Formats: sequence, structure tokens, C-alpha cells
Amino acid sequence: MQSIGIFFGSRSPEHDISIITAMRVIEGFKSLSAYSIIPVYINKRSEWFFGSELADVSFFQNPQFENRLQKYAVNSFAFKNSRLILQKSGSGIFARKKSAAIDVAFPCLHGSFGEDGTIQGLFEIAGIPYVGCSVRASAIAMSKIHTRRLLRDAGITSVRTREVSKEEFFAAKENIGKLHGDIPYPIFVKPNALGSSIGISRVANDKELEWALEVVFQFDALALIEEEVRNLKEINVLVIGHKDLTVSLPHEPVHHGAFQDFEAKYLIKGGTIRQEKSSKSTSIIPARIPPQTTRDVQEISRRVFRLIDASGIMRCEFLYDTAAQKLFLGEINTLPGTLYAHVWEASGIPLPQLLKKLLEYAEERFEEERKLIRVFNSSVLKILRLIWR
Repeated sequence: MQSIGIFFGSRSPEHDISIITAMRVIEGFKSLSAYSIIPVYINKRSEWFFGSELADVSFFQNPQFENRLQKYAVNSFAFKNSRLILQKSGSGIFARKKSAAIDVAFPCLHGSFGEDGTIQGLFEIAGIPYVGCSVRASAIAMSKIHTRRLLRDAGITSVRTREVSKEEFFAAKENIGKLHGDIPYPIFVKPNALGSSIGISRVANDKELEWALEVVFQFDALALIEEEVRNLKEINVLVIGHKDLTVSLPHEPVHHGAFQDFEAKYLIKGGTIRQEKSSKSTSIIPARIPPQTTRDVQEISRRVFRLIDASGIMRCEFLYDTAAQKLFLGEINTLPGTLYAHVWEASGIPLPQLLKKLLEYAEERFEEERKLIRVFNSSVLKILRLIWR
């Protein structure tokens, strides 16, 4: 039986979203008897914990859950034979240490220290397969600024954007309006490297712009000022694969506000048109767009997946001006929240099947990497010894 480490939490503003994604993934694995699941929770201080009790969302819903974590604390880990070995102390005076050996890592981490290539680097060093994109692809996709530059160079249309650093912001305090340049109000202000709609504001004047930038710089050192797309319809397209790619049906979130906020993204049930009474959003699959636009968003998503050398799963968010029939690629995401399982379900791939495919892609990429030459035996040290004599 293969052991799968589900990694979630971490030191990120998207910490709680990560828990939601992990619980969804763990639920999907319950019908897959070929796998043993090891939940690995990382708290906001970057401390690691593992144990079967951490697979239940009710553990984290308890206001005192942090006080109960200590008995699950990881006090050592090692890399051995393409496995990550975690160890914790048992409870009681005569208790033995407990360990868990992870064959494949399944990161369910969002934002900093999880989706940005950092933990992927750890798995690379450990020499174990992991689900999702490589260090390089993860880092590229995490930065909206670098993504936009890459899209522009590839001839893929995105909205007009200006980037603002914290230093530029403080230097322009007396003339804040110059920061948005020729992009007219209303505009969107976003952190460069955050998801889940955290820190995003729609602003209509200089006073609101100053406030929005102050919010962004609490989370990030770089901000994006982005043109608003009029007559907006948002469209999401998911891609999975490694060598061979599968593209989802286009998904249309319909929300009651200027943009899809945190609650609309995570506190609704996905599906075809389905809405909770308290929800701000509905989910429409397939999106209500012309057939040619469907083909366009799916083809662009394939191109972007290849462009960043992605693997596993990726989401493309499109902004569509329905009046002008103009399409813009907003951003890409290499670890979409809850894996957008409802979109894959509507596209004919239920969650257990999706999870199996993601593990297969992880193994496929791992085997490719193993064939590359990583060690070079040289005679430099022998020559150096002769020189130093």
C-alpha cells in the first residue's frame, strides 16, 4: 500500500483555505483502498504535526485545537530510499517514538511557503515524488507580475497592469494618483503573490487607492494596479496532465459584488447551477459563452500549461468582456482551492479518479527526473591535491 502525505496549513494568509482543500482531498481518498493517508499539518509558526486525528475537520473547528497539537508534533524527519520519514514522540513515560514513511507528497498548501515552490524544493531535495508543479513552475505562477510578463512575451492577452513597490507608494504619498498612470478609475488593486481574493480592492478614486495599497502592503512587498474589464463574465478553465493534457469544461462563477471574494470562492457548493440561501455566488458549468470562446479558453489554457512547464493541475482565470467579445487571461494558479473538484465532476472526472490521475502524473514526472544526470564524477579534487603538494 502506497502512503500519501497530505500537507496543509502553513505560514500563509491562506492557511485556513489550505485546511479546507486538504479535508476535501482526504475525503476523496476514502474510496481508494490502495492508498494509506498521512495528514501532515503545518501551523502558522511552521511547526509540523502528523496523526490520523488530523484528517477530521472537526479537530480544527475546535477553538482549542492548538492546545491539543503537541502530541502530534514532529520532532525529527529524514530522507531515505525516496521516502520522507517523519517521527514523533509517543505519549506516556514508556511510549516508543512513532514514525510515518511517506512515498508521495500531496501538497494542499496555498500561498506562501507551499504554493510558491518552497515546499516543492524540500521534496526535490528529499528525492520523493510530489503532486503538482515543479519549483520553477510554482514560483512563476505565484507571481502575478512575472506571469503577466510571460503571457505578454507569448502573445497572450491580459489586462493592462502597473506594478507598484512599497517604496514607490511611500514616495508618492503627496500625489497618489500618478501611481495608476493612464489606467482609468475604477481599477483593481491586488497583492502580487496572494490568492483566494485576499487583499483585493476595487477603487474609484485616489483616497480609496491609498487605502487599498496600504492593505496590500500588509501582505506583500509588491502591488498590482489592474484595469477593470467592463461587461465582465469570469471564466475558469482547469487543466490536468503531464505529457497528455485533459481540459475541463469552462466554469462560470456568478457572484453578487464587484469581484468574487473569499466567501464566494470557498463557502459555496460547486456544481451546475446551485446556490445556498446564504451564498454570494452560483456556479455555472459549462459557462454561458459562445462555442468559439469555449474553444479559445481551452486552447489558451493548454498553451499556458506548456508555457510554464506545468505538471499535475493548473487553473486559468479568464476575464471576458461580453459586449466587446474580448478575452483576457487574468491569472494562473498551480494549486486551485479544493482542486475545483465540482468542475471536474461536471467534466466527467469524479474526485477519486482525479486524485488517482494526479498521483500518476507525479510518478511520471518523478521517473523522468530520475533519468537526468544529477551527479558528475570529476577528477578536480585529485588534480587539486597534486597542485597543492
